Amino acid sequence: MLCSCMFAEKGETCNFKPEIVWPRMIEKDKLINALLFFFFLCFLAGMVCAFRAVSSISIGLILATSFIKNKTETGSFFNPRLRNSYLAACSLFFVLQIVALLYSGNVQEGLKHVQIKSGLLFIPLCFFSCNYLNPSRFSKLMKAWVAMLVITITWCLITAFIEYQFHQAPATVFFYHQLVSSLGHHAVQFSIIIFAALIYLLRIAAKGEYLLNKVIHAGIVAYFIGAILLLSSKLVILFLVAYLIYFLFTIIKKNTSVKFTIAIVAVAGILLSSAILFTNNPVSRRFNDIMHGSISIVQQTTFKPENYFNGVQFRLLQWRFVKEIMQENKAWLTGVSPADAQTLLNKKYIATNMFTGEPGSANHGFLGYNTHNQFLESLLQTGIIGLLIFIFICFEMVRMAVRQKNSLLTAIIILLLAYAFNESVFETQYGLVIFTFLPLFFTKSV
Repeated sequence: MLCSCMFAEKGETCNFKPEIVWPRMIEKDKLINALLFFFFLCFLAGMVCAFRAVSSISIGLILATSFIKNKTETGSFFNPRLRNSYLAACSLFFVLQIVALLYSGNVQEGLKHVQIKSGLLFIPLCFFSCNYLNPSRFSKLMKAWVAMLVITITWCLITAFIEYQFHQAPATVFFYHQLVSSLGHHAVQFSIIIFAALIYLLRIAAKGEYLLNKVIHAGIVAYFIGAILLLSSKLVILFLVAYLIYFLFTIIKKNTSVKFTIAIVAVAGILLSSAILFTNNPVSRRFNDIMHGSISIVQQTTFKPENYFNGVQFRLLQWRFVKEIMQENKAWLTGVSPADAQTLLNKKYIATNMFTGEPGSANHGFLGYNTHNQFLESLLQTGIIGLLIFIFICFEMVRMAVRQKNSLLTAIIILLLAYAFNESVFETQYGLVIFTFLPLFFTKSV
């Protein structure tokens, strides 16, 4: 057969067979995309069910497959998107953990911190190493995530009911950390991922899109609102009420009848949240707790083991302790190292006669409590250098929201930044995953 291929001489047969080569490339691309979708599903399942090993393995598989995808599509393993300031900020913070090993008094403990904070490097790499996620795939993954959350919340409620009904557990088993203890979850962190799914459901409802149908969609929204209230996170509940008010205002402003059902759910959520906050119940008692107690207790040089500290008092006390530790160790520039920070805090708890548990029991009192503030924790562990790099990470997150003008992304980032003022988010694998994954994931929602 003669061929008019530009690579063949006149009268020669060309062996170039595009009808065979291109289908193979298409099939390979489909396989890689299918694998990436499956690995992202596994990662989300790991987040929802607190399967930390699954999340870690999934991140590694996503990253490896992403490099292969980019190589297949562009001929290079490295995507140009890897050159961005957010990834640079996260990488710098991770490198700082390795550098801190040089002046750490406990290298073994320091290596644990390096392992936990490796997510700061690998999670952003998953998003910038290839062009896989887009709004369509984001939507498919979110719908699967919503289904996982419905199943997981139901599991927790059934487990709590069994404990309450058949094992004489108190009613508190339905609230806060106890509700998710069967999965080893942290109530506040679980509330944050439910909130992320909830605002996604509200946004697609505002566009007239529903999961299955309008009634089921509204039911899931109500279910998630109820779950957030039971989990009793003060921070997330305040954000929930604020977002519901914002959402209600926006759909009333658009004045479209298709959103009537979801508007009713939003109003019911606001009223229910308000009723719970202003009546006597386990949720409102958590809010009332921070309104009682004198701030002056923080200024005492010593305490009694029976002294109680509410959330505000304890966090203010951490500011005092961190200042004293930094001055005593002359460590303002580089910090005391991630490995030694908790040891020095524990010494402060002991020196000031705070409750340190009961000998021979699993109760260790305040021992092991970190600063509960990632800005403060960064300063303590890695000094002003670490604090500035963490602020750099936060600044880049804000820049993401400003550039995209995406209401979902903006809500997630504001909540996470507020959470960083309330918890040391990088001290646990799950906290770090939530802080780094959610903003990058929600950039793909539009």
